[in-house]
Amino acid sequence: MAEKKTIVLGDVIESIKRFFSYLRSQFKLIALFAVIGLVLPLIYRALQKPAYAASTTFILEEKSANGGGLAGLASQVGLDLGSLGSGSSLFTGDNILDIIKSRVIIEKVLLTPISGNAGKTLADLYLEFSGLGERLPAPVSFAIPAASVVAPAHTVYQDSVLYVMYEQIAKKNVSVDRLNKKGSIFKIVTVSQNQVFSKNFAERLLKETTTYYVNVKTSNAAANVKRLQARGDSLLRVLNAKSYNAASFQILDPNVAFKSMSVPAEVSSRDKSIVFSIYAEVTKNLEMSRIALVSQTPVIQLLDVPKFPLMDDRKSYVFLGFAGLLGGLLVGFFLCLYLYTDK
Repeated sequence: MAEKKTIVLGDVIESIKRFFSYLRSQFKLIALFAVIGLVLPLIYRALQKPAYAASTTFILEEKSANGGGLAGLASQVGLDLGSLGSGSSLFTGDNILDIIKSRVIIEKVLLTPISGNAGKTLADLYLEFSGLGERLPAPVSFAIPAASVVAPAHTVYQDSVLYVMYEQIAKKNVSVDRLNKKGSIFKIVTVSQNQVFSKNFAERLLKETTTYYVNVKTSNAAANVKRLQARGDSLLRVLNAKSYNAASFQILDPNVAFKSMSVPAEVSSRDKSIVFSIYAEVTKNLEMSRIALVSQTPVIQLLDVPKFPLMDDRKSYVFLGFAGLLGGLLVGFFLCLYLYTDK
């Protein structure tokens, strides 16, 4: 039968005293780790580049479509309301997150001019502060000439540089997410070394996304309204012509012997009635299409916009110094504990 080992409280206290005495003897080692833990984070903080964060928060109101009856009426005049007749949406769910960070949107934002900088664009500013311009084999500029109404076409080299900037920005500088997984509130955050770039990029990214979003979402309905408007204008011109034609055939007091002369007036009046009926139907469908277009236009409501001065997103020296000092002390303590128990 194994003997039971008795633990005496005095022995425990004595062991603790010996351990703390050993810790005092290793004060220099612990202090060394504490200094290292204090200095390294401060050096890292000093070498870090500024990180100015600009955030934009917005609500996306996706209006549901219940256009079954409207789609049926529109089909009678040969029109297809497409997405207006269903509740589906290209931007439902997380698709809008991918659209915001898409190449077409980011490049459009990069090519927007900075106010008060003689045509200088956000792309030129990014090349300056990011250091990318210095690493390029040849200098490049995306500035828009003052006398140019439309931006000049880009060369293959410029398009290649734009693609490199897009990849860097999409991966490192821009983040987009929902504030709530089931909600419709989204947040765009742009982080860079330049306050002007961060603020302008975050604001214009939302603006370009909104424009692209609304155009794609309502393009089919807008085309239907345009077609109906053109058809209605054409029918109105025909109806006016028929009215003048019918009036020209009117006989105030026809002789009974010449009743056949009233036939052209009757035919013209009949044609006028037919054109009027068609015009009334087209006008009705035009108004319904306009209502549908308005009801399907999405609404993006801003909640928060970035304002100067932007806060530097880096951790403060005090926080990093305290965390590093605490970490160094813990490393030194556990190292001494390991060496003590290994003796």
